Order: sequence, then C-alpha cells, then structure tokens
Amino acid sequence: MKSENMAATDQETGLIQVYTSPSGRMNFAPFGLALRASGYGFRTLITRFVHHELERGEKGAVASLAPNLVIDTSALRGSTDSGMVEDGVKEAFQRAAHAAVSGAYDLVVLDGVLGAVSRGLVSVEEIVGLMRGKATHVELLLTGPGSSDEITAEAHLLTEMEVQRVARDAHPSPVEVVTGRGKGKTTYCLGKALLMSSMGVSSFVLQVIKSPKPYGEVMAIENLPGMEIQSMGKGLVDKENPDADQRHREAAREAWEQAKEIVLSYRYGLVVLDEINIAVNYGFIQPDEVLNLLSRKPKGMHLMLSGRYAKPELMAQATDVMEMMEIIHPFKNGVGARRGIEY
Repeated sequence: MKSENMAATDQETGLIQVYTSPSGRMNFAPFGLALRASGYGFRTLITRFVHHELERGEKGAVASLAPNLVIDTSALRGSTDSGMVEDGVKEAFQRAAHAAVSGAYDLVVLDGVLGAVSRGLVSVEEIVGLMRGKATHVELLLTGPGSSDEITAEAHLLTEMEVQRVARDAHPSPVEVVTGRGKGKTTYCLGKALLMSSMGVSSFVLQVIKSPKPYGEVMAIENLPGMEIQSMGKGLVDKENPDADQRHREAAREAWEQAKEIVLSYRYGLVVLDEINIAVNYGFIQPDEVLNLLSRKPKGMHLMLSGRYAKPELMAQATDVMEMMEIIHPFKNGVGARRGIEY
C-alpha cells in the first residue's frame, strides 16, 4: 500500500476485510491494525458507527499516533449509547467512502457500519459500491453484527468473532482468552492495549512466539508511553514437529519466566500474553503452570491469553472467550503476509 504522504512499500494492493460478531460485542482488531500500520507511517481513518466501552482512550491514541490515526465519531454525535444519528451516519459514510475511493488514507475502517446497514441507514448497494470502487492501495475494513451475501461475496477476508462468557465470577478481574483459526487475535489484543494504555492503564504485551523484529506494533509504541511490547520467541513453529528446533522450547520457557515476573510485578493494569496458547498447545508451557498464574494474578489486572489452540481448561477459567472463526482467508488465495497489516 502507499499514499501521497509516504514511500511506496512492497505491497501495492489493499484487501477488503470484514469482521462480524453476532453477539454485537466490540471487536478491537481494527484499532490494533491502526497501531501496527502507524509503525510504518501508514495512515488510518476509523469512522465509528457504534459506541464501545474503551472510547475514552481514543483521544489519547489519536494524539500519540498523530498524524497516522484519525477517528471520526460524527455519526454518533448526540446519540444514545446504542443509537446512531441518521443524518450523521449518511454524512460520515460519505466522508469515509470518499477517503477510500480517493486514496487519502492507507487503511479505512467503517467500524460498526454493518449495524447501520441492518437498520437501513446505509444500503447494501452503497457498501458494495464502496468495496468495488476503493483505491487499489487502500485496505478497507468493515465491522458489525452480520454480513449480507452481497457484501460477503466482495470480501477477501471474513472473520466472525464468537463470544462466550464462561466463568464471570471465577476471578475478580477479567481474564480473556482470544483464540480460533480466524485472523484478528493479536490485533484484537493490541487494539485493547492501545486504548487502555491511552486511558492511563499501564499495559505490557509479551509476544511468546514472535521473534524480536521491528514489527509495526513494536515501532509504533515508541510514541505510547503507557504501553510496552517485548518479543521473545523464535518465529514460526513447525506445527507438524514442534520439537524439531529446541530453540523454540527454550525461548518459550524464557518468555514464561518473564511472563510470571510481569504479571506478579503489580506494575501493570493490562498484560497480554500473545500466542501463549500456541506455546501451551505444543507443550512448551504446561496448562497447570498457566492455571497457577491465573490463581495468583493481581486482582486489579486485566489479563489476555491469545493464540490458536486454547486448551479447554484455560478457557474454563476465563471470564470471556473470544473465538475468531475463519470464514474467508486471503492466504488460501496466495496472499502472503503484508507489511503494516500482518506484521
């Protein structure tokens, strides 16, 4: 992707991503993508058609990532917690559509717009026209409670977030497990960390599998004083033979020791153990070890465990389980990982 305000990258074509959630629960993946993209100087416009519980953090996030993040909430001006202003929706949609078609931004997010479609405030035809008419380099993201067949047919990626509330009273503070085969697990966690840290909640993201490289999110946090990221893995693990390279096990064990120290330090209000579910699945870390840490974590801490293959015993002890369901995935059509989007 590229725009007038930045140098060309090795990825010229933006895709169309659709994130749905039948529960209506907010998916914070677009905010995580905005964080990652900003690390490379990519510019994101988020036009929001829905309220969410962390919106107080948006002002700080915009200030920290300026000029690479713009959030338009005019569709909600004067509305109730659940409502939208009809005239505001139409005007906000037109501005977002113009931004996507003109290529003024590199990522254009219409957050909650599918809810506006279901209420008849934006037509399916308008959405499909936008999907077909966006500038080639623009990555377009649409979110909301459901997607029509016409919209799904135009999407390159479709992830459905299924939400389970498992043991709400098991812990006095949230423990979220974010798992599933679909895209958006790490970016969901990054999005929450971005907004919570911008609200003054000290946040730490420990990447258990990713190797120490200048990923977009790592570069972006230089401007976020309340958020830290540490990558301690060795990269992709051979899922057919995870013990083929003992460096993965050793790195995971080192990351686990660091994870315990971070969680029990009482320094952070939010800790993300990114891709720890993968490390547990491959036997690098035992489920009982994680359960023990859950029983000892500070009461005021929000803890997130992400990655595929989450163990049932860990999900059973979570306050919330988010499963990202893969409906359409661009990798199956030969699209590789792209700078500023996947890393």
